[in-house]
Amino acid sequence: MNLLLAALIALPAVVMYHRVDAAAPSDAISQRLTISPAQFSGELRELQRMGLHTIGIADLARAAARGESLQRAVLLTFDDGYGDQFRYAFPILQRLHERATFFINTGTIGTPGHLTWTQVEAMAQSGMSIECHGVDHVDLGILGVDEQMYQIDSCIAELRAHLRGSGMAFAYPSGAFDSSTITIVRDAGVLFGFTTDPRFQTDVRSPFQITRIRVLNGMSDGYFASLVGRARSYVDFSSAPPPADRVP
Repeated sequence: MNLLLAALIALPAVVMYHRVDAAAPSDAISQRLTISPAQFSGELRELQRMGLHTIGIADLARAAARGESLQRAVLLTFDDGYGDQFRYAFPILQRLHERATFFINTGTIGTPGHLTWTQVEAMAQSGMSIECHGVDHVDLGILGVDEQMYQIDSCIAELRAHLRGSGMAFAYPSGAFDSSTITIVRDAGVLFGFTTDPRFQTDVRSPFQITRIRVLNGMSDGYFASLVGRARSYVDFSSAPPPADRVP
């Protein structure tokens, strides 16, 4: 594929979820990050009302390769690989004919409260994107290079061994990364890196420093829509286009 890209590609709004559960956890932090199935359904319907459509990581890669704008699209992302994502979020996405990207820690797959490989594979077969969040949920920015390589390369290798087409994106746990992180994920053939907060960015147009809208418990549909509607960002692929063999 000839990757003669425009300098700047308009990104879709990128939304970050953690948990969708009918029961609220006991600790305060988890309560803020756990939304009800009703809230999640309402937000998906709000996106549809706005005339927006959800996409996966492969769609984002194809658009980047072709220099296409994605401002009418939304990239829904889930972090940490919690089991309730399969129990509640996945059926809602299927029912409303929408897609999402699940960033998982391979070290927790099959442990209590988290996704199993059978569930991960079922979501992938149904059109969901399954991508990397490290082996463990550790802040990469405080690790040495060798430790970062283990967290990044091992996660990517295991995902690619299980799932065709995975390993194109990496979400940094807690949003933390440094220059070594970006070098490692780029060398691994990753196309996109996601953080959680603009304060972590050193280059707002880097495809390896994409920020996301954090969804919290109790957020109204109107406020959610206003956040998505205001989301505007661009990435620059002119100096480092995605490798042709990683674009589906």
